[in-house]
Amino acid sequence: MRWRAAILWLLRLGLCALYIFAAAPKLADPWAFARSIHNFKILPDGIVPELALWLPPFEGLAALAVLTGLFYRGGLLAISGMSAAFAAGVASAMARGLDIDCGCFGEAAHSRANLPHLLLNLASLAAGIVLLAASARSVRRHPTPARSPRR
Repeated sequence: MRWRAAILWLLRLGLCALYIFAAAPKLADPWAFARSIHNFKILPDGIVPELALWLPPFEGLAALAVLTGLFYRGGLLAISGMSAAFAAGVASAMARGLDIDCGCFGEAAHSRANLPHLLLNLASLAAGIVLLAASARSVRRHPTPARSPRR
């Protein structure tokens, strides 16, 4: 069982590192990130600036929640949801033949919305699901004792 715990810990570290490293350059230059979001041509122009401002801190906070264990499952749910949304966005861009910078790791990274990025998003989604399933299994195995009613 030690190998299982080690694999889960490595998945957890890798997922958190991915989201922290993705959030940092977007926090530094939210307007470049807004341009990347706009290039996907999925969202209305009015919400793009707000999304570019709040999504990177949300990515970082979700990763920190998972890394520290505070709000662990909530952080995993957030990361899994973002990974699914990012995968859908990249798949949409690919299906429409858009050759754009995905903005995943900031504008300077020059990362394209292509198959490797789609696979990265799907892998992070899978990692989130595995960690959530392991967390649910752990809760079932070690339930918290019921509180006695107050008298």
